[in-house]
Amino acid sequence: MHKLIKTLALTLCLSSLSPLLPVSAQEQVPVQQMQVPMPQQAMPQALSAPTLSFVDINSGRFGKLEIDMQDGQFLRGACDNIHLTARNLDLNLGELKSLDVEVKGGNMEDFIVDKLSLTTQGALKFDTGLLLNQKVLQFTSPATAQVTALVSQDSLNKYLKAPSTLDKLSYTVTKKGGMLAGLLGAAGGNFGLTVTGASVTLGRNNKVSMTAEGKAGIGQLAVPIAAQLESQLSIQDGWVQLGDTKLMTAGQEISPQLSEILVKKINGLSNLGTKSDDIHFSFTDLKVTSGKQLVVTGTAQVNRLRFGRN
Repeated sequence: MHKLIKTLALTLCLSSLSPLLPVSAQEQVPVQQMQVPMPQQAMPQALSAPTLSFVDINSGRFGKLEIDMQDGQFLRGACDNIHLTARNLDLNLGELKSLDVEVKGGNMEDFIVDKLSLTTQGALKFDTGLLLNQKVLQFTSPATAQVTALVSQDSLNKYLKAPSTLDKLSYTVTKKGGMLAGLLGAAGGNFGLTVTGASVTLGRNNKVSMTAEGKAGIGQLAVPIAAQLESQLSIQDGWVQLGDTKLMTAGQEISPQLSEILVKKINGLSNLGTKSDDIHFSFTDLKVTSGKQLVVTGTAQVNRLRFGRN
């Protein structure tokens, strides 16, 4: 009995000390591993950008379109500056309500101008394909425009001194023994009038004074000439004309035939600008400021405007 009590006491003592024993001394209880779900991160997704599309200028419409170009080079001329304003422009229909063009420092073929302003009247129709592909604003019917042009005396002198202008003032007859070949007493050969310099002065009451230097004659027999001409500016057939030209030579004798040639050449310079088929000018008023400039106003029939070399 005493032995049984001792055994129970020992068992209770060991039971109370078991939490204090090392793990190795305790009964190993298998622990089932539990997987703790991790929070899922949001996967990156592709951004949805709006679809980009090119501007279809063929269907463009503009309430007001302004173009300003510096140092413009075109098929038949050039300019320092050109400013173009188109209102209610519809490229799809090929229509516009009005067109304003201002040119500064214009040097067109056979025409020079310091400032040119052109304003159309009424609705206009044009070929959109030619405008976009060939840089030509081609109207289906001529556009009527109000025009003002200013040409300074300095620009006129630059134009007269240009080699192309001097070449227009010169004259050559290749037929041997012709009437002109004998004007200066030569036996025969190629007669020539070569103008090497020219200048102009604007006077009062639309008067113009011009000087011309050069040589006239045949080959080595050509003699120098210096001529002074007095002429009158006026409006004829819608264009500025030189007329009533008188030749003065400061005592130097020039034959009537040679004088007539030179006068015709001078008068012919005023007709050069009328050759263009793009714009037909019809000026109605002319004002000349002595020693400074001339200003002409009127209308124009515009068939096309060119904005490129090709």
